[in-house]
Amino acid sequence: DSDRKSPTDAARVVAKEDNAVEAPGKGSLFVAYLSVFIDMLGLSLIIPIIPFLALRFGADSTALGYIYASYNGAQMISVPITGYLSDKYGRKPMILASLFGSFIGFLIQGLAQDILTFCLGRALTGLFGGSVPIVNAYICDTVPAPNRPKYFAQLGAVIIVAFMFGPGIGAGLAQFSLETPMFVACGTAGFGFLLALVAFKEPKRKIPNKEESPRSPPQPEGEDSKQGLDVVGHAPTETSTTFAGEEEEVEISKPEYKMPVRLMYVIVFLYSLAFSGYIYYVGLLVFDLYGWESLEYGFLAMGASIWTVLNQMSSFVMFQKKFGKHASLMVGSVSMAVAYLCISFWGDDIKAFTGLPLIIISIGFLGLGLGFGSPSITSITSRYASKSQQGSVLGTSMALRSLGSTIGPLLWGVVYSIQWELVFILCCALCVVMLGFALWVFFLNKSLPEHKTAKKEAVELTDIKNTEKGTEDEVSSLRNENKILRNKLKQYQEGKLTAIDEVLNDEDTIDALAGQTEARHI
Repeated sequence: DSDRKSPTDAARVVAKEDNAVEAPGKGSLFVAYLSVFIDMLGLSLIIPIIPFLALRFGADSTALGYIYASYNGAQMISVPITGYLSDKYGRKPMILASLFGSFIGFLIQGLAQDILTFCLGRALTGLFGGSVPIVNAYICDTVPAPNRPKYFAQLGAVIIVAFMFGPGIGAGLAQFSLETPMFVACGTAGFGFLLALVAFKEPKRKIPNKEESPRSPPQPEGEDSKQGLDVVGHAPTETSTTFAGEEEEVEISKPEYKMPVRLMYVIVFLYSLAFSGYIYYVGLLVFDLYGWESLEYGFLAMGASIWTVLNQMSSFVMFQKKFGKHASLMVGSVSMAVAYLCISFWGDDIKAFTGLPLIIISIGFLGLGLGFGSPSITSITSRYASKSQQGSVLGTSMALRSLGSTIGPLLWGVVYSIQWELVFILCCALCVVMLGFALWVFFLNKSLPEHKTAKKEAVELTDIKNTEKGTEDEVSSLRNENKILRNKLKQYQEGKLTAIDEVLNDEDTIDALAGQTEARHI
């Protein structure tokens, strides 16, 4: 019966259905990106006005560090919990909670009359600022694995825009009053909450259950099947091998996925720690070196933002499709290291090579590094996390990112007071270490069993194709020899050859006769 499917075909259909995901709605995706933008804007909006607020509140340098760190410290605590709750209760409830919490937090900051109240408002905003792991998980819920890097890159672009434009927007709004940026952020969060309430749709998610899924192959005895932060990742179902040997879908928890995720956690922390050196202190640096005010710094931030977004939306997507996520992360690490090293050579003469030309070169490498690095980190981490653990694993990753952003301003403030060049030299060193960990993850990925199996299957397929090609060449040769024989016989029949012996005595003809016989057998 031609309508009946073989067991293999049926298994493929079932696997395809099991891996199918709902396409992201444009409205829901916009709201998801908006919530992340609001959270990141809240972190960056205050950067250019913190020194002035510190003076108003009578704060010293230590208190200034507390203001910088209060948001990230609270976020570091909240994001793993937020990721877990989003896995348990859904993405929409946590998106709404994040936006409403940001609304209240910004309102408190705008009304604050002392440093303690202001820090409490910042902490509350950070406590509910865990939208990034929720949106990362939403992308994993609704986008097929091979297409996720594109959406992670878009999300990374949203974050970069918030960080790059935030200081400029904050400086501009502060011309009205120092409280204005807070009230604007408050209104934006309120608008986002109402929009999410109406437009955001909860994605359909299928939580894997091994007891009800006979399609999942049994795990070897002794293999830990507990679902949690210690056991992450699945064995691949449909794979797409790239330069890095990375497979795009995973189904069964395996212990060999523990180490890559732990290494990615280290990479996230190093990335965030190094980036905080730039985002918090390059503004102060251009003021000390060139006397630039918020307007000049705003143009610098805008140029860096545009270049980073262009890289994320174009160069990264094309490079990742050809060479893989792991290679993209390596390129990003190298580019950021070069950028931070260049910044350490900035001089106080804007017209010299160490002035404006080196600034442009530095921002060029930095935009390339951020454009490649940020989405690669998220995409690789997600690659080793199961469908039911996306929120938890990515939430832990975001917590470590917040930890780096919390420690960063406290650490780099002390280092900057000693010697500003040392800040960016150390940031360069962190990126070099990050490159080493990226290489480690790359080689661990290539040693995974499924990658070895895929490589073995590829070799076997190549051997089969070569064998088939050899057989085709032999048949073609026999056909050519048979054609020679027919021409000889035709010449004899036309009288061009006087005797059949002239045909049979020709070695080529004898070989052709043998070939014709063999060809008939074939």
